[in-house]
Amino acid sequence: MQRFEGKSLEEALNQAAEAFGVERFKLRHAILLEKRGFLGGVKRVVIEAEVNENATPPPPKPAAVVVEAQAAAPAPALPPRRERAPRGRGGMGGGGGQRRDSRGGGGGEGRGRGGRRGGRRRELDDTPDPDTLQPGDFAKFAVDIPEQGPESEMAAAVHAWCEQVLSLAKLTLTVRTEENETQINVRLFGPDGSRMIDRHGELLDALQVLANKSLVGRKVEKDIELDCENFKGKRIEELEERAHDVADRVRENGREFVLPAMSPIERRIVHMALRDDAEVTTESRGEGFFKRVAIIRRTATES
Repeated sequence: MQRFEGKSLEEALNQAAEAFGVERFKLRHAILLEKRGFLGGVKRVVIEAEVNENATPPPPKPAAVVVEAQAAAPAPALPPRRERAPRGRGGMGGGGGQRRDSRGGGGGEGRGRGGRRGGRRRELDDTPDPDTLQPGDFAKFAVDIPEQGPESEMAAAVHAWCEQVLSLAKLTLTVRTEENETQINVRLFGPDGSRMIDRHGELLDALQVLANKSLVGRKVEKDIELDCENFKGKRIEELEERAHDVADRVRENGREFVLPAMSPIERRIVHMALRDDAEVTTESRGEGFFKRVAIIRRTATES
């Protein structure tokens, strides 16, 4: 199965059908992620899709019958056209003068009322709508940023490096570090957190890879782990659950299953989730940064 995404399920399925070169009804899909906007409405849908060769085509729609029925139906009769009475000069003089008088008197009053109504409308427009988000409202929902604890020389170097990169990228985020025996954990807080975790955390992963490439072995002797809005914890749970579900399927039918292409961090989560499984094992396949993880049955010698 391959992964596709779009702003709606319809768009994601269309991309899958185009990529496989088949019609929509031949697709078998599963929804992995359905992200909604802050004020409602689907913002992003991620699916896994594959071709189902045994799918039956849907019955054709009876469009011809509908068109023929509409063509056979009689057209609605138009209402008779009203003839206007010819205007005479007398009418223009008498009735027209009266019309001008009514326009003059009533018009001034109407404009006056309209002015008062317009002024009132402007006053109401200046009043904040309680159902509309106003500047400063997001601060009410902001996550409390913890105080920075004591930092070692290595953690301080990672802290300064992250702040410099985020500043160059014009991202408004606050950096906090924690340290254990093997890792320096960097936590990011701020209004641009959604950008870091968008598209399965691609930007967050890229920054983590860049930090490890730039600092580890030079100024830092520990691995650097970045997280934002507890995205890593949630993603670990999702990938571990997915790995165990697929492992159960492999145990039942004995056939291997290849997961969609993933980053090295995602692949490591899957490998670690199944490393102690006595019946199945995992192996990476492919070339480049993004590879796929195959979950297969262990052989008799391995088990």
